[in-house]
Amino acid sequence: MQPDPWGGQQPDHKPPEAVMMGNVSAVPSVLGHPGMVPGQVIMVQQPSGAAKVIGILVIISGCFGVMSGLMDIVGSLSYSSVVIPLIIAILGLAGSAASVLGGYWMTNYERRGVQLVLITVLVGFIAASASSFIMGDIMLEEIDNGNMTQEDYDATQVFGGAILGGIMIAVSAVCYGICGLIVAIPLMSANGGLDDSSLFS
Repeated sequence: MQPDPWGGQQPDHKPPEAVMMGNVSAVPSVLGHPGMVPGQVIMVQQPSGAAKVIGILVIISGCFGVMSGLMDIVGSLSYSSVVIPLIIAILGLAGSAASVLGGYWMTNYERRGVQLVLITVLVGFIAASASSFIMGDIMLEEIDNGNMTQEDYDATQVFGGAILGGIMIAVSAVCYGICGLIVAIPLMSANGGLDDSSLFS
């Protein structure tokens, strides 16, 4: 190793050693002219949690619907005309079970889950409307068969059969419409995070 010819002294023409000063930042900086970005910058945002939250609520609601559907099936067996009440009860049970599956898909941000739940909402509204239309006829048949008294039938027809059925359909339309709008929120959200899966492809 050669000895230092300057004897530890700093000559005037020898540049001083550079000393780095400042703080280390974890945020990357863009080098170059101010306002100029080299290359393409893609902003990545976290997907909205609406699909997961609504999916969980749909699963819970569907589970209650499944239990209610099972009770409706048992109750339909008490009618003398079993077929129509049983079909409506089975439709309700199937719709609730499908909504549970759709809610699970929604928690995984699958677009087909939203589509399936919207279909079950539509089927539920149709089943509720059909039930409102035919329950009066079923009750009349129960009176003819001796399974229901005229007093019991009159108690269910306080506002008249047609008016009561129309009110029930209107209420069902509002309720199912609100449910449909809530379920469709991930589809309408710009950052819903849903994939490209579909029931129609």
